[in-house]
Amino acid sequence: MKKVLIFGTVPPPIGGVTIHLERFLHFSQNHKEQIDVQIYDIKKQKMIQIEKKGKNSPTLLSSFLNADIIHIHLSNNIKIPIALLARVFFKKVIYTHHNSRVKSMFWFKIINFLSNIVILVNDKEIDTEQLNKEKIRHIPAFIPPYKLEALSKPLLEKIDNYSFVISTNCSRSTIVNGKELYGFDLVIEAYGELIQNKKLTNTLLILVDPSTTMRKTVDELLIAHPYLDETNLIYIDKELDFSSLIKKSHLTIRATRSDGDSISVRESLYFKTPIIASDVTYRPKGTILFKNDNAKDLENKILDIYTNSYNLKPEVVEDFGQQVVSLYLSKEY
Repeated sequence: MKKVLIFGTVPPPIGGVTIHLERFLHFSQNHKEQIDVQIYDIKKQKMIQIEKKGKNSPTLLSSFLNADIIHIHLSNNIKIPIALLARVFFKKVIYTHHNSRVKSMFWFKIINFLSNIVILVNDKEIDTEQLNKEKIRHIPAFIPPYKLEALSKPLLEKIDNYSFVISTNCSRSTIVNGKELYGFDLVIEAYGELIQNKKLTNTLLILVDPSTTMRKTVDELLIAHPYLDETNLIYIDKELDFSSLIKKSHLTIRATRSDGDSISVRESLYFKTPIIASDVTYRPKGTILFKNDNAKDLENKILDIYTNSYNLKPEVVEDFGQQVVSLYLSKEY
């Protein structure tokens, strides 16, 4: 049996990487005769594992020493000493890079050197010519949810009053090149124009911000778009199961100004809910693209979906958890 120790974070907070790790931990239980997966949540500073009856919780030290593989899911450079220590103790090291950007090629070369395998969830925009390409694997981060939490009764009752529901979400307020990463401003501007010009009727836009860090931004945007109110837009500043909301929506939007391999995009495809996303990075087949940072183009794409101008075909979305398990069990590195 291969013993795997993952360094990363699980919810809370809710985010693409934390959700991926939580789902992978549960997915790994399908292969518990072959692999034993534990996670060290570096933010909470505690071990995370599926409860096992009659067993004491492991310590970081014992899990590290017993591990065959150290799998790192960290964006900051603490990953470098972790990988170095793992190699000193003769562990196999896997690093997953969850973004389409590389902040520093110098440090990326270091982690590439220290790792046995580097997984890119999006390999379309990273210059791999400067790296050891024999170590590179492309495995997107999507794993289907292992459970769905019910939406609140008041929210479901609200949704049921509308014939067309649009949903978008963010992890937390983040500024990229002086603008909000998640593009709530683009969504509100595009949607607001359609509402103001009466091109959408009986339609609801749901903005989900589980971190509550976008409230000020949203309030300012709504002041600039007074024709949007509680009759056609709701802002949710608490955690909910966005997967369940995707299933109840007629359209989801990913207006990010930078991105990796978005779980919410693949999840929308998985649930066969139309998804519009910025063309800021590679998007999987079936995604409807709009020009990055272009609210007018987003407006046109929303209207196309609303009026059924797109001939949408269901996409088959692969579960990539199995590829990671196969990599753990492989003898190729």
